[in-house]
Amino acid sequence: MIKIESRKRPDMVRVIPPFAQDQPLESLYAHTTMRDHLGITLDLGTAQGQALARDLVKSADVVIENFSPRVMRRYGLDYQNIRAVRPDVVMVSLTGAGQTGPQSQMTTYGTVITSIAGIDSYQGYLGDEHPSAFGTAITDPLVGVMGAFAVLAALRHRSRTGKGQHVDLSQWEAVASTIGGPLMDSVFNGRTQTPLGNRDPMMAPHGVYPCKGDDRWVSVGVKTDEEWRGLCDAMGQPDLARDKRFADGYRRQRHHDELDTLVGAWTSQLTPVQVTRALQKAGIAAFPALAANEVFTDKHYKYRGDFIEVEHRLGKEVIYEVPWKLSKTPGGVRRAAPSIGQDNQQVYSEILGLSEEQIGGLERDGVLY
Repeated sequence: MIKIESRKRPDMVRVIPPFAQDQPLESLYAHTTMRDHLGITLDLGTAQGQALARDLVKSADVVIENFSPRVMRRYGLDYQNIRAVRPDVVMVSLTGAGQTGPQSQMTTYGTVITSIAGIDSYQGYLGDEHPSAFGTAITDPLVGVMGAFAVLAALRHRSRTGKGQHVDLSQWEAVASTIGGPLMDSVFNGRTQTPLGNRDPMMAPHGVYPCKGDDRWVSVGVKTDEEWRGLCDAMGQPDLARDKRFADGYRRQRHHDELDTLVGAWTSQLTPVQVTRALQKAGIAAFPALAANEVFTDKHYKYRGDFIEVEHRLGKEVIYEVPWKLSKTPGGVRRAAPSIGQDNQQVYSEILGLSEEQIGGLERDGVLY
């Protein structure tokens, strides 16, 4: 995959802290998400830059862009122009609100798409009606996964017909498609879901509970009556299983505050690992709430080979491996993420056949910047 950007307008992920060795444009998020990419610079605001982009498309099966519709049309890089140089190309447009419609030109970011898609309205503390944004831009990976599926479907169509197509993927609509339950509840029942905090509509008790130590926590989820009895036994309070307030899931939901007090009083006497071992032994979902450094040192992650060492321009670094493990074609990370413009020489010489002098001239003219 070839990543096109410019120092004038670098990919936003490059400027998100933390940074490798505190160097600008060396975001560690970029080091994770851009691995296996070739990184080149190209000023698409110039006529030469636009022409070079169209030349690159000639050798591309898939073109992915993340601009508003007017930008690609202004650059002469919209689907009609791209298809003119590569008729069977699959082009994916990951715009905020799609290629058409009254809001198609709006400016968006992944962190605010969740708000307009309705998700933020039921995130937050229990009983608090104020919307709360996610702690991360969940829109970006979610739409990336949907885009990948769309590419596979379009390539399958091309393998059968020889024809490419344009995938118009609205980030707003893609995120909104994940709130089926609350949306249908509003349509059919006239109810508006409000924040549930750590509560779950199917499990009780369910939440994150304090443990022994400084700011230590464990997550616990109980779904069935059998699991509830197992939790009572693990807490050394088997009589709770016969308490009428907690006789079934419905009653446990109605007395969730009391459950939280009881469970929290028990977990606070133990470490997260001790709670996890006791409840997992009883067949109950429970896990420590790990910090990032604890994820990295966790024995299970290490056993599964989830972190690998790669050689980056700045030195050796450890990044996350491919999260799926295929039995026949496992694949893996082939190279570290590029620094901005790192692969200009390779791409422009090997793919477009430009000479060293031509590449140097384009750099001096600010086309490759």
